[in-house]
Amino acid sequence: MPPVRQSSLTRFLHWGPILSIIIYKFVTLTTLYFTEMWWPCFGSLGGFLNNVLLLTLFVISFSCYLKSVIVGPGFLPLKWKPEFEEDQQYLQFCTICDGFKAPRVHHCHKCNRCVLKMDHHCPWLNTCVGHANHPSFVIFIFVSIIASIQSSTLLLRTLLLVLAQYGHRVLVYFPLKLTLLWLTAFGLAICLILTLSLLLFIQMKYVLKNCTNIEDWIVGKAISRREQDRNLPPFIYPYNLGKLNNIKAFFSKNDGIHWAVRDGCGEYDLTIEQLEQKLIKESWKQPMVVIKDYNGRWFPLMFGVCVCCQIPWTDETRMSLNVGEIVQVTRFRKYWMYGHKSVSNGTRIRGWFPKPCVYSIPSTLKKDR
Repeated sequence: MPPVRQSSLTRFLHWGPILSIIIYKFVTLTTLYFTEMWWPCFGSLGGFLNNVLLLTLFVISFSCYLKSVIVGPGFLPLKWKPEFEEDQQYLQFCTICDGFKAPRVHHCHKCNRCVLKMDHHCPWLNTCVGHANHPSFVIFIFVSIIASIQSSTLLLRTLLLVLAQYGHRVLVYFPLKLTLLWLTAFGLAICLILTLSLLLFIQMKYVLKNCTNIEDWIVGKAISRREQDRNLPPFIYPYNLGKLNNIKAFFSKNDGIHWAVRDGCGEYDLTIEQLEQKLIKESWKQPMVVIKDYNGRWFPLMFGVCVCCQIPWTDETRMSLNVGEIVQVTRFRKYWMYGHKSVSNGTRIRGWFPKPCVYSIPSTLKKDR
């Protein structure tokens, strides 16, 4: 089944963007409301500049957020092929998009398209972070942190004024409803600072190395392979051009298909390593037969407390199972497994499922299959 193109505006019809917009507007408007009580916008130059700064940060960060969602990550054209036919041997083939994957391209099973320089799929954007929207995504995070720091500082100042006003002239009116409003806004502002700061730290590590979350994982496996087998040639990440050039490359505009590589490296070094890792992964997969139905729920109580309490904390899908199906398992955890199964139209369905659902096929039956 060919992938269906998703409209940019329909991406907002999802809990991620809806909740993101509500939280961000709530914190900003609540901060302005409380600040107006003791530092009115038109009461002094400081109050005016404070409001201008807060609203400016909100406009910049919100604009970058909207751009990240609307522009999207950039998708590889369907049925894409390299310019030279002999280069096809160095590339993976995507059966869903019916084309080869260009260097730094990965297929997203949520977007159902091959994404240019894919970093990760972000549920808060309801799309991937990739070549086209990665710079605006990082700017959004950075400016949002500054705005959240300003909001939390102003809200904390409001609380201090409330605590200090007893016995003096009342500056801030703080009944129960406003107290709950303040607690919610201040708590959200602190959560934004902590989570976005961690995310910015991770993203800046990738920017300075000119890599993505997925590529960093591939490089880690490449290094691990060479630690286990000293006969393998050393692997050099081809896109690390030096910190300054990496930053320039991150903000540069190109087609998302052709990338500059460091001296001594080839255009397909990373894709060749991916192909080798894929062969190893295929050799590790284990066929299993489904012995219990699973409806795809995140917390399947019928399989016990341990299964529910130790779910894989990832946005990857859960795969429903029916008794008698054959599943190719590629990842193993104590209570969960990850694998794929083929359906009637020839496509593969991937996802996590509880370990008690399947049973290993005896070796005698594997040979028959």
